[in-house]
Amino acid sequence: MMSSCRDAIIACSLDGEIRSWNRGAEEIYGYSRQQALGESLSLITPADRTDELQSLAEQAVAGDALEPFDTVRVRQSGQEFPAAIRGFPIRDAEGSVVGFATVERDVSDRVDAADALHNALAAAQEANAAKTRFLANVSHELRTPMNAIVGMTALALEEKLSPELRDYLETIRDSSDAMLHLVNDVLDLSKFDSQQFEFEEVAFDPRDLVEGTIKVLGSAAHAKGLELVCRLSPNTPSAVVGDPVRLRQVLTNLIGNAIKFTPSGEVLVEVTPEALERGRCKLRFRVIDTGIGVSPKDRDKIFAPFTQVDSATTRRYSGTGLGLTIARHLIHCFGGELKVNSKKGEGSCFSFMLSLPLADKRPTLPMQAAERLSGLRVLVADDNESTRGSLLEQLEAWKIEAEAVESGRDALDILREASDQGHPFDVALIDALMPGIDGFSVASRVEGDESIVSRTILMASTTDRLEFSRRCAEAGASGYVQKPISQSQLLNAVAQVTGASTLEGEPTIRLFDEPGPSEPLRVLLVEDTPANRKVVKRALSKRGHELREAVNGREAVDAFRKEDFDVILMDVQMPIMDGLQATEAIREIEHRSGDERGVPIIALTAHSMRGDRERCLRAGMSGYLSKPLDLRRLIHSVEESAKNGDKKTRELSDLHDTKDKGMTTEIEATSNDRFDEQLWDPEKALSRLRGDRSLLMDMIKFYEEDHLTLLKTIDAQQQAGELDDLQRAAHSLKGLASTFEADRTVGAARDLEHAARDGEADKLEPLVKKLSSEANALAIALTAYREST
Repeated sequence: MMSSCRDAIIACSLDGEIRSWNRGAEEIYGYSRQQALGESLSLITPADRTDELQSLAEQAVAGDALEPFDTVRVRQSGQEFPAAIRGFPIRDAEGSVVGFATVERDVSDRVDAADALHNALAAAQEANAAKTRFLANVSHELRTPMNAIVGMTALALEEKLSPELRDYLETIRDSSDAMLHLVNDVLDLSKFDSQQFEFEEVAFDPRDLVEGTIKVLGSAAHAKGLELVCRLSPNTPSAVVGDPVRLRQVLTNLIGNAIKFTPSGEVLVEVTPEALERGRCKLRFRVIDTGIGVSPKDRDKIFAPFTQVDSATTRRYSGTGLGLTIARHLIHCFGGELKVNSKKGEGSCFSFMLSLPLADKRPTLPMQAAERLSGLRVLVADDNESTRGSLLEQLEAWKIEAEAVESGRDALDILREASDQGHPFDVALIDALMPGIDGFSVASRVEGDESIVSRTILMASTTDRLEFSRRCAEAGASGYVQKPISQSQLLNAVAQVTGASTLEGEPTIRLFDEPGPSEPLRVLLVEDTPANRKVVKRALSKRGHELREAVNGREAVDAFRKEDFDVILMDVQMPIMDGLQATEAIREIEHRSGDERGVPIIALTAHSMRGDRERCLRAGMSGYLSKPLDLRRLIHSVEESAKNGDKKTRELSDLHDTKDKGMTTEIEATSNDRFDEQLWDPEKALSRLRGDRSLLMDMIKFYEEDHLTLLKTIDAQQQAGELDDLQRAAHSLKGLASTFEADRTVGAARDLEHAARDGEADKLEPLVKKLSSEANALAIALTAYREST
């Protein structure tokens, strides 16, 4: 049997002398039996492995079966090859160990196959990595031309168009938006494949994050006639540690999907703390909709990349099929699991739980205002059960005596009943768009009903405030809040209309209409940032004014020599020649020509430092406006300056502090005490742009493109030690972000700008990293807002 075996079977004495050599050994090693017998086993052992012989002998003497092992053997030809060895001790008649035997197999084929498999796997991984890099690069490069297409299409849609041409352009816009969304999703997916996703560990307020996300998506829900409800448990912690940017991305995907696949009804977002132990909190997030649902057999499909349940779903609802894939990846990276409970035709519930460390500092809502609300009576009237439940839960947490009804008729009945019993409500929070007797009718009837003691009506609606304000005022409402209603917004609203302390900040926005200008003006706009030029040009052109543009002080001086202008808007910080130098040059030209009146020159500055006023005055400026520009104040300042001529320097933004007492107050959620400030404020940004949503979309697209270029410039200048150029780039990014009321990004840019100005080179690297993080987080938030509206 030993002779016929294809494996080498070799018997040796304890000192390694070969005593037996079968035919398999002859075939494998090339030595005949006569050549091998009497030789040492080192004959077939490479010189660097002779210690294995001693180990074999020692194991044999111990009387145990030899441990199988892989090694290298050498043939008579000198060729080394991989071998698998098994062995056992050899005993004499008395049972004493006198040697050992090995069974040795040539495993070259197996090793070659394993090497081939390894090489194939490595090649596949490299090919996949190359694909991922290609996708990432292509996705990134596609964004620039796509942004231009989207932006120019939006501008074209502002013009007077035939119905046919408008239809063409709207198709281009919708297709471009879908393409850009796909590019962004592919870019995220490629980051997962290439392990390039990085996560932050920072403190944030989960309540602010959830409410901010819902606020951004509210317009998309409103456009479909859906009720978007946020239900935050009063016990939700106010500060945890994690990655708020990525968590916001998860929620944006889940809520956006729910809105997309819900034809009617509601989308409810719930956050509930499940457990609090050892400095950590388990938070359960749920997004529940009344949409089309998913059958059990199709649930796994919805998490696969580029996949939807069926082709009909893709055709009807469009989309990339990547949203849930990305959300599940992110939740897995957080240590959680995305679950779905759904039934076809009956809606879906997507849920996940995260265990997050509690932050050291855990600020809460300003309880001073909440304590003053204790004991108030508030009536909630809303036909949506989820909204009623959410508002009641929060009001009762503040120790407010709250009741809820589902119709306008019920609201009138209970208001009369409470008044008759001598226990009237202090505030009635009424949904404006209830079926039957709507909120406007309720407010009007309360106003004219002497039997109802309570006259404080707060209206609530998803309708845009620009369409809504006058109807509320005409109906006699005291104010209104825009749905979905956040905790701070609710607290501010009730506190303000009852005279209690509100959260810090400006709690109201008053709407007013500007009268038209008496005559068009010729305005020279001197500004080096394209986005800022576009904002000013759009605002003033709509008023009928004619604009000439210059991108630096030198161009401004040349333009002034050649043309007459009624007003000059001058950016202060620009390359080549700054605004102060240009103003001095213009005043010198006027002095030489004998023009003592002087053209009004208004500074546009992102600085609000002590001494700015004096520097503007010394240079010869007539006034200054602080960035980000409020377009109402800009228009008023330009037209007043042209009317009054050159005046002493002043803060022109104060000129337009008018109040229209006939307009209804909108209560805003504005708290400077919040631990994690919102990345940006859509409502304030829109207000600055005079409610021009199209212009806001254009500004977002400018930011998406320009912030990357500025960040690259900042990084390069920091590495090169070019502090002047670094200061200018940080200043430009600050101005770009200020349009969106993005306090965190503006603050980070300001810190870097000041450090570069003061020559503090040792502080630059961490400040650059902080600005990059904040600017990119803002870009994600702005993109989510743009894609949801």
